[in-house]
Amino acid sequence: MRRVGWPGVVLAAGLVGAGAAILSPGSATAQQQGVGLPLEIGGLLRTGFRLEPDASNEADGFDIFDARASVSGKVGIVFDYFLQTEFDPDEEAFRLLDAKATLPIRPEFEISIGMFKPAFGLEALQSRGDLTFVERAQASEAIAPGRQVGVSVGGSALDGRLTYGGGVFNGNGRTLENDGNDFMFSGRLEYNSIGTIAFYEEMVIQAGASIAYSKDTSADLGRGLVTGDPAGAPELTAGFAGDRLLLGGDVQATYHAWSLTGEYLRGDFDIASATPGGEQIEADAYGGYVELGYRAYGAIEGVLRYDGLSPAIGANRDFLVAGLNVYPGHYAKFGLQYAFDLHDSPAAPTLAGNQFLVLAQVDF
Repeated sequence: MRRVGWPGVVLAAGLVGAGAAILSPGSATAQQQGVGLPLEIGGLLRTGFRLEPDASNEADGFDIFDARASVSGKVGIVFDYFLQTEFDPDEEAFRLLDAKATLPIRPEFEISIGMFKPAFGLEALQSRGDLTFVERAQASEAIAPGRQVGVSVGGSALDGRLTYGGGVFNGNGRTLENDGNDFMFSGRLEYNSIGTIAFYEEMVIQAGASIAYSKDTSADLGRGLVTGDPAGAPELTAGFAGDRLLLGGDVQATYHAWSLTGEYLRGDFDIASATPGGEQIEADAYGGYVELGYRAYGAIEGVLRYDGLSPAIGANRDFLVAGLNVYPGHYAKFGLQYAFDLHDSPAAPTLAGNQFLVLAQVDF
């Protein structure tokens, strides 16, 4: 359980309050005050209450799920920039999440460099404020590569119906280090049946495919890749050495207030053995989710999700998660969720049977 002291609570609340004051009517923009760089201030606060079963990795109590601040803008017509920090309740300090500069050559082609998420997965690329539930699905947490330092290209075509992205990254997470001078390569294609549109008045089908490959000597892998005691699988939990091949496919259909989303991710891990012969030990993990949602009047949303994962080592974990979200305004959200374990599944890092979470969110 993340214990949040009063300094952390005050700092997190002050973060969002300061951002709201900056964005409120009548406040001066950075450019008006002579900074010279047009910028936008953003913030995200997700807090609430958790009621956990005995088997959970967390304890009952109030929690700060996320507290973030961001700055974005343009420097002339040269490039766009985005910086984002997150408050860590454990350390009661801020840490850098994103630092990206983008050269928007054309809508069909842009170049980005810095620290950000590689183009991989559907839910993994969603911002925290847009998540349906408090946490991402198990497969997104365990298999998707997460933030990396590198360079990518991307863009859209066919009037916004086709988008793509691909890049080369250090493959070692949010650090400038590059283990073994090898790199991670990732790519994603996504097709939407009608393209960019403000309001969907007909059936919309969206489909995507993702791939990533990395050759590692000491890389951190995702949460939940191993079930049970992580000390029993040091090759996957303490500096992975070997080859990673990550694959993903997703599809989403929306019709008026209804939505149906499914995503499947798979990771194949060839572990470099420390024996003199250097044999490769193979392990794989796969899973995903299927989610049905209905939003009434654009303000009340009911969701039901099957969330399953077969980890690289350990027992399978399958859950059914039900949620209710209320959107009282453009920047606010209130949510409830309850998880049921299927087939006596063991607890996951973010899910457990009979887990009940309450979420209050401000996102601007």
